[in-house]
Amino acid sequence: MKTSAVNPEVMKKFGVAGFESARSLGELNLRTWGKLVEKQAEVFGLFVDAGIEMVKAGTELKDIKALTNAEMEVARQFGEKLVVKGRETLQLTSDARDDYRAWAEQGVEVFTQQVNKSAQAA
Repeated sequence: MKTSAVNPEVMKKFGVAGFESARSLGELNLRTWGKLVEKQAEVFGLFVDAGIEMVKAGTELKDIKALTNAEMEVARQFGEKLVVKGRETLQLTSDARDDYRAWAEQGVEVFTQQVNKSAQAA
């Protein structure tokens, strides 16, 4: 390094870049967890809806065959909806993986640029 004034400036740049990287990671985490919690609430809603339909069928239908058919239909619909939510969650996690990969690649790029600038200044 040419002067002792360069060293604190380089450290400042690394610190700012590190802080920005940590901040963007925090934002990414919040977005990802928010989406996952939303999906979890949707799945919980499916359980509640299926339970309500089962109770409703049990109180309204007196014929055992009609009750069994209604319960099987509720279970079928619940299963189909659960598969859809599973696929949506899988897509969400795949998107999150891509977001985290892009964040890491950006961090490496910024770090490399800072190191190159520091080396050129030295």
